[in-house]
Amino acid sequence: MTGLAMIMGLAALLPAAEALADGNVVVRQTPSHPPLPAAASPMRNRLASPADAAVTPVTAADPRQSGWSRGGKAQASARAFGSFGIPYTSVRVQDGPPASSATADNRLSTTYPYRTIGRLVFQYDGGQAHCSASLIKRSVMVTAAHCAADFGSNALFSGWTFRPGFYGPAGSTLAQQQPFGAWTTERVAVPATWLNGRDTGVGAARNNDLAVFIVSKSGDLFIGDVVGWMTYGWNNYSFTRSAKTKSLWTAAVTTLGYPGLMDGGLIMQRADGPTFLTTVRGALQMWQGNNFTGGSSGGPWVVNFGYRAANLLGGAVPGTASALNVVIGVTSWGSADPNAIKDNYSSQFAQNKEFPSNNYGGYGGGNIGALLQSLCSAPGPGGPSYAAQGYCD
Repeated sequence: MTGLAMIMGLAALLPAAEALADGNVVVRQTPSHPPLPAAASPMRNRLASPADAAVTPVTAADPRQSGWSRGGKAQASARAFGSFGIPYTSVRVQDGPPASSATADNRLSTTYPYRTIGRLVFQYDGGQAHCSASLIKRSVMVTAAHCAADFGSNALFSGWTFRPGFYGPAGSTLAQQQPFGAWTTERVAVPATWLNGRDTGVGAARNNDLAVFIVSKSGDLFIGDVVGWMTYGWNNYSFTRSAKTKSLWTAAVTTLGYPGLMDGGLIMQRADGPTFLTTVRGALQMWQGNNFTGGSSGGPWVVNFGYRAANLLGGAVPGTASALNVVIGVTSWGSADPNAIKDNYSSQFAQNKEFPSNNYGGYGGGNIGALLQSLCSAPGPGGPSYAAQGYCD
């Protein structure tokens, strides 16, 4: 969702791009830094929102094979079956009120899978801003590209600090603000076309507003060993179309993050509702009814969000895309005014002009697969790749 300005001159301090996939991924070390404090301004996508006339719902058949990741390996899958005044619900991720001796306000946000999602603070324009992020591998988090660098800047921000399960309203304790600690980063993969300003689309609507980070270990401990992690899908895993949706590609999606105009960006929020595939001047997008604003940028869009599936009785069987907690996008842009049109958009995790392959090194297809391949094949501490050292399990 838009931004403030950019930190200049950082690119000259960073090593050259490494481990390119299709020549379109830039992988760089993130400067070492102590954890930043939690206080920060909500980050908004600084690119202008396109006019409504540029948004075109997708109705044509999609020949690509959707997929998702399980056990570190790409999985192919059939698609799930299941006026654009798009309905939605949104709610604070919080226990209570009131808290009792048996519970605490932040209990819900510290349970799985909520605790795989957190607040991401970084240095920006001489101050600090915050986005949202989530874990999709043992020590890999995904967020929006505009939470890593301004579009066309060729320069990264710095100082990223991730607090999974963050809960920080007035009166909160340090233990509530960082129930699983404050984690720094050591490497990031960003689409080269985001950094050079040539990514397909217009304004804030771009094919590839996503970035993936290696989260540094704490001693010998991976962050995923503490909080767990979700998985990810591509080519619009879990979307379907039928006469019931008037041939529009549709999925039920849960979106999470820390929007600045809801509880000051200090409490995780959740929104649920139907989501539609669309294009905006050639950029492949997902479109959802939503009242999230700046600060929710980079927060995950998840299908089948939940702790565990029910035991089905009477011959009932799960749908064809029933994997739990599959991240298929991250919040990119939407309405700046929550009292105007309430909507939200994400770049599709998908094959597109910049990332046309259906599989990058076993990490899946399109932009998400290419970014992960480049990040995980980069040399980790001591020389072997991050994948070889277990970061990308």
